Amino acid sequence: MSELVRFESRRVGRIEVPAEDVVHFEPLPGFPEKRRFILMEHAPDSALAWLVSLDDPDLAFVVTSPWGFFPNYDPPVEREHLATLGIERREDVELLCIVSLSGKEIFLNLVAPLVVNAANRKGMQVVSDDPRYTTRAPIPMLQAGSEETSETEAANVAAP
Repeated sequence: MSELVRFESRRVGRIEVPAEDVVHFEPLPGFPEKRRFILMEHAPDSALAWLVSLDDPDLAFVVTSPWGFFPNYDPPVEREHLATLGIERREDVELLCIVSLSGKEIFLNLVAPLVVNAANRKGMQVVSDDPRYTTRAPIPMLQAGSEETSETEAANVAAP
């Protein structure tokens, strides 16, 4: 049986996960000391998930796969990024975008996706200067209060 990591976060409560589920990130812009994260589902059947820092109980990001909302998204991931993460097979790439909420609008950061090697649990945020993308791409299907997203879910995402 593998070692368990135990942690408490005010966003998601008490966490107990296998150590091999911890994602070890290259330093994230603005958070250079926060390198260990756990990816947890937000709610059953939700497109959203939590990326919770094990290094800071107050740090958690809401994330999602971009392709359900932007099927033509061409992430700014280069071969050097894949090499840094040790990614050799396409099926080992897990790509997530950070979600932000402003009032009743929900946005995706398409400029700086998170790339994770699902095999070795290494990750990094890739920042692009591609003018096609924005840090605030609206997600119309997930607007707070819509039928697809309950007001409670949106409030839970926005809660400090």
